[in-house]
Amino acid sequence: MNEKVKKIIEFMDKNSLDAVLIAKAPNVYYLSGTSPIAGGYILVKDDSATLYVPELEYEMAKEESRLPVEKFKKMEELYKILDGVKALGVEGTVSYAFIEDLKEKANIKEFKKIDDVIKDMRIIKSKEEVELIEKACEIADKAVMAAIEEITEGKKEREVAAKVEYLMKMNGAEKPAFDTIIASGYRSALPHGVASDKRIEKGDLVVIDLGALYRHYNSDITRTIVVGSPNEKQREIYEIVLEAQKKAVESAKPGMTAKELDSIARNIIAEYGYGEYFNHSLGHGVGLEIHEWPRVSQHDETVLREGMVITIEPGIYIPKLGGVRIEDTVLLTKNGAKRLTKTERELI
Repeated sequence: MNEKVKKIIEFMDKNSLDAVLIAKAPNVYYLSGTSPIAGGYILVKDDSATLYVPELEYEMAKEESRLPVEKFKKMEELYKILDGVKALGVEGTVSYAFIEDLKEKANIKEFKKIDDVIKDMRIIKSKEEVELIEKACEIADKAVMAAIEEITEGKKEREVAAKVEYLMKMNGAEKPAFDTIIASGYRSALPHGVASDKRIEKGDLVVIDLGALYRHYNSDITRTIVVGSPNEKQREIYEIVLEAQKKAVESAKPGMTAKELDSIARNIIAEYGYGEYFNHSLGHGVGLEIHEWPRVSQHDETVLREGMVITIEPGIYIPKLGGVRIEDTVLLTKNGAKRLTKTERELI
């Protein structure tokens, strides 16, 4: 039996569930090895798992899936398959409307979230998953270097983003992992400053934040540069962020909590007097989703473990002046953190 399915069945037994229904695309892919574009459902029931897909997805799913595949034409067929199920495990992302339909049309009485068991599996990456993330990071590294070359006075942020996204696809990416951030000048103080029509000016800080999606797995990297020579303030905040990022990467190891790791970088920035300008978490897990477990923040007591892939991305953002962020995707090994994104960090 598929080991991942086995863990779900164990969860069902412990929680007196008759079945588990999985609909979230990354989870469907994680368990089956295929990702139906038009959607699909994995039903775990009677000590087995089956992938149900619309008819137009059937041939591809049958070819790719590690699970048996069945097709359905309309939701009523799925409701019939659930006949007799009284207690159903579902993901927390399932809509209220779908739950109401399951109550009414499949006569299901009880629901329980299964997020914890899936989280526990997905939070540790297998060797094969790490290899795919490494490839996604390699593509992202190339894209960052291309962005640095493209950034010149007078060019629009959106033009730079278009070039690097094209390059990522030419190097094997399915698509960008998220909307590419090229944020220059005052916009570099916006942590999510997605590329705009603003023209890059001499003296601008420019935050470059991008990632590649490669065979379902993501990467994430941020570098910050100055167009021309940095002024004293720009250099100061850059050096503080670089120190915080390097220290956090050097300190990351299994056994510490996500909160403790966040505090290492946060305390360095606060000691220099810029604590109020670091206004997001230190990082997040990366894998089938660009943001997944753990959340490397002051609110996450998750104990870091070997095999986790996370980002480490401290920043300082000063309104009207600009911002600096430096980010790497790293793998936690028994010996500490291994940087999977390798572009030079000392860019100023």
